[in-house]
Amino acid sequence: MTDEVKGDEIRLVEEFLETAFNSIFSSSLYTVLDYHVRRIAGTSLAKLILEKPREVFRALTMIMNEDKYAVGLLERTLEKHIEQVLKRPVGGELFEAIVNDDAERVKQILIRLAREYMAKVRSV
Repeated sequence: MTDEVKGDEIRLVEEFLETAFNSIFSSSLYTVLDYHVRRIAGTSLAKLILEKPREVFRALTMIMNEDKYAVGLLERTLEKHIEQVLKRPVGGELFEAIVNDDAERVKQILIRLAREYMAKVRSV
């Protein structure tokens, strides 16, 4: 297991995910998903992905009525949006870390992506 995730890291990833989701989906989708993840997993979406990355897929699949295709589509759409903003590929490394349930690696990648993404969208 990783070192405990710090509150400022969770807030950064929450802001990143909420901003990215709101840029491509409904402005309330992140809030709805976070609410249901909290109900199912007992913690926020951002904290869950940082601490137990593989559990995010399970929780989202439950929220989306066991539709793994919908979860994959959500993930790919979010990934493509982030790649467009950052103007570079981002998915393979993060996906591999999530599949391997490597929370420390997921944390490193997400925090790096969050900082880079938020710097880009704030500068616009």
